[in-house]
Amino acid sequence: MTALAVEAPAAPEWSGRLVVRAAGRPLLHIAEEGVTAPAVPVFTVPLECVPDAEQAPGVRPWDGPVTESAICPACLRALRGEPEPEKPRIVPAGVAEELPVPAPAPDPRGRHLRAVPDPVTYAEAPLPAEHAGRPITWSRWTKAPVITHHDPSCEWCGDAGPGEMAGGRQGHPASTTVPFRRFIAYRCTACQEMTAYEQVGSDLQTIAHHKSRAPKDCNR
Repeated sequence: MTALAVEAPAAPEWSGRLVVRAAGRPLLHIAEEGVTAPAVPVFTVPLECVPDAEQAPGVRPWDGPVTESAICPACLRALRGEPEPEKPRIVPAGVAEELPVPAPAPDPRGRHLRAVPDPVTYAEAPLPAEHAGRPITWSRWTKAPVITHHDPSCEWCGDAGPGEMAGGRQGHPASTTVPFRRFIAYRCTACQEMTAYEQVGSDLQTIAHHKSRAPKDCNR
């Protein structure tokens, strides 16, 4: 059989060093190179993270398992020659700190912009000036009332409505020569579809119709 060579794991940075534990703290520390444990159970020795023995905490030798996650991060950085992490800058209370300048807005030049056209408008529907050879006097257009269970939307363009209405009159109620007649007109304010009627008793008879120039169902 051919013998397979098994590569031994690399020795950790703290191999051969004195490992200690500070009193009341879970982290393990690595003593500086050459430090051995004295006879007393509680002592102070120079550590990798605190080289000055007078400033170092009281520690005890540790003979248990040692893993990298259990060792003081400052000791590991000192063993590996890594720099200390940058400490966060503390801003005193009441001191205004200048905020970072935001990035400038992108230059719109050179971009393809699409112009949005204005809504299409149509000429106001003309009311009939006369009927049966006699002039009609019309009132101003006013908003049409909304009738329950009646859809106010325009039958041509589909605008939600309600549209507008105007009232007209011809003759005089007291006249014996010119009969008195009443008229009413409805129009869509969006497409200007308009129909004018004469009131004959309880019926409405169409006398004029203005066809809209808007496309069919354009506002649905």
